[in-house]
Amino acid sequence: MKGGSRVALVTGSAMGYKDYGPSIGGAIAIRLARDGYKLVVVDMLRAAGERTVEIIKGAGGDAIFVRADVSLTKDIKMLVSFVKKNFGRLDCLVNNVARYSPGMLKSASEISEREWYKTLDVNLNSYFKMSKYFIPLLLKSGFSTIINISSIESMSALPNFSVYSVSKSAINSLTRTLAVDYAPMIRSNAVLPGFVRIANSENGRTPSQLKGWYSKISRQYPLKRVCEVEEIASVVSFLASKESSYINGQTIIVDGGKSIFDFHEF
Repeated sequence: MKGGSRVALVTGSAMGYKDYGPSIGGAIAIRLARDGYKLVVVDMLRAAGERTVEIIKGAGGDAIFVRADVSLTKDIKMLVSFVKKNFGRLDCLVNNVARYSPGMLKSASEISEREWYKTLDVNLNSYFKMSKYFIPLLLKSGFSTIINISSIESMSALPNFSVYSVSKSAINSLTRTLAVDYAPMIRSNAVLPGFVRIANSENGRTPSQLKGWYSKISRQYPLKRVCEVEEIASVVSFLASKESSYINGQTIIVDGGKSIFDFHEF
């Protein structure tokens, strides 16, 4: 599988585990493959991850699935060895994986220490460790990128969702640190989505219930609709390309204007 083509690795890039529906990581992997990258699809969910690979190959792209828990240093070191052996390079690292659980839905005084640290291990520490251990390989490419998927909740806070906002805010700071320390060989930027329609958040709602739910959410956004996963993938594609060659250390908000929208009525 070695060759001169550019190589990208996307964590958390399985399709939605509910009927292989839309996922942000899956859409990013599919778009980067369309851009000509060879893809390393990384996730804990084998069947859903292999579905991402099937979609890429079905469109004429090149991808391989590797099952790994990127909160574990040993798995990350395995990934580094795998990429070196099979590709000999890495041009784009997308840290996308995120953890959600009912135990996270707590204020700082109510969340358990176990839940706090477990969430940070995935949502923040995996981004640090993936960057740390892949940077030597990224440096060899000459023009490489790290793209971290953050959230607009890094700029605000949802009630009783404490650790999530903390983890995403820290991702933004990590992104800036990487941008300063490793430019010009590596550019680092973060993408901050608002609400995005993904399969895993549908929670068993019927089509009618989903329509009503999305309609309610849409009222909070100036564009009056929810974001589709492909719209996040398009921004990642731009940041991974030479078209964005002078963008470094930035947090790119992709929320349809929600973060600047005051919808009070007078």
